[in-house]
Amino acid sequence: MQVVTISGFKGGTGKTTLACLLGVAATKDGLRTACLDLDRNTRNLSSFLTLRRASRLESPDHVMLMDTEEDARTNARPKHSGRLEPLVRMAALDGYDLMIIDTSSGNLSDVYEAHLLADLILTPMNESPADMHGLFAPIGSPAAPRINYRDMIDTVRFDRRRAGLPVQRWQVVMNRVAALPSKIGTIINDRVAKMATEAGFETIWSLRDRVSHRALALEGRTVFDTPVDGKLTMSELSGRSEVRALLSLLSRAPERVVTLNPGADHKAEPKMDEKIAA
Repeated sequence: MQVVTISGFKGGTGKTTLACLLGVAATKDGLRTACLDLDRNTRNLSSFLTLRRASRLESPDHVMLMDTEEDARTNARPKHSGRLEPLVRMAALDGYDLMIIDTSSGNLSDVYEAHLLADLILTPMNESPADMHGLFAPIGSPAAPRINYRDMIDTVRFDRRRAGLPVQRWQVVMNRVAALPSKIGTIINDRVAKMATEAGFETIWSLRDRVSHRALALEGRTVFDTPVDGKLTMSELSGRSEVRALLSLLSRAPERVVTLNPGADHKAEPKMDEKIAA
């Protein structure tokens, strides 16, 4: 089983939209898929899957974790919560092919662990300076946010390296790309591409701004669902191709270790007891 964590501490970048699209695409392609919603505030992924089931549309299975006292703390130091690893283990043993984790915009322990367990990290962003600085500005730079996402990725990779786990694939997805190129879009794409080597992520993917993507919350339909009149538009066909291109990344994930030490500090070495092939 493979784990895809969709993340980024900044809100409004399209994390849940990407989770919805990938979950439905994987299910339609015959992968047994589970979606895990870690956003306790908006619960948008949970709402989307509820709408799909109400509309009798083929859907991934759904899991949502409830709040704990630790989650309510502010500025908590990230560490293993110990709650996600058993879910990943049980899903793998139950025969799931894929787990997609939609994270919140905060720095909670579950979010940290979701990254630690991931085979593939997808970080969506819009063509805006706010998203670029909010996600990738290094600590100490004038544009660096107070809660630094890039530093968390570095910490996760440090922990995995000490534990002997393979380095995850980390991909950036440029979301809501305009049909016509803009000057600011070109500047942002160029600067983010230059950051790739320094920050440690790979290819920059693109998802165009489509009415069908923005309408996900209306009745849970995606570009992968046949319209009532049976006719797909060129925009919907193109949207399918874009999402399936992202889905192809799953064939390149490495073998992973799923047993970690839930009680460890975020700089401590996790234990490795069992390997499950991807």
